[in-house]
Amino acid sequence: MADRVIHNPTLSLTTPVPSDIDIAQAATLRPIAQIAAEAGILDTELEPYGRYKAKVRLDVRDRLRDQPNGKYVVVTGITPTPLGEGKSTTSVGLVQALGAHMGKKVPPLPPLRSSPPPPP
Repeated sequence: MADRVIHNPTLSLTTPVPSDIDIAQAATLRPIAQIAAEAGILDTELEPYGRYKAKVRLDVRDRLRDQPNGKYVVVTGITPTPLGEGKSTTSVGLVQALGAHMGKKVPPLPPLRSSPPPPP
């Protein structure tokens, strides 16, 4: 796992800070299979939903059992903005910002877990 190469995009600071929608529209999407491979996820552990999104099978935990644990940060209790930015958007931005400020290569995707809907 130590020989992985993670390709993070180069960040360019812009003043004033653009809106989330402007940032999203300026982004170039990368195939999820490429991002998963960079993160060390095998094809058999990935369930693609189209070209740009996927779920990771839980059995990846068994394969990575002997790897050191990372840090765990909980993002909860956020009321989404009118444009829908909420916990997932905050989590992705947090991972990218921490990586940029710490000067570290971080995985291009934070592990996200959605809570199940409340019972009816």
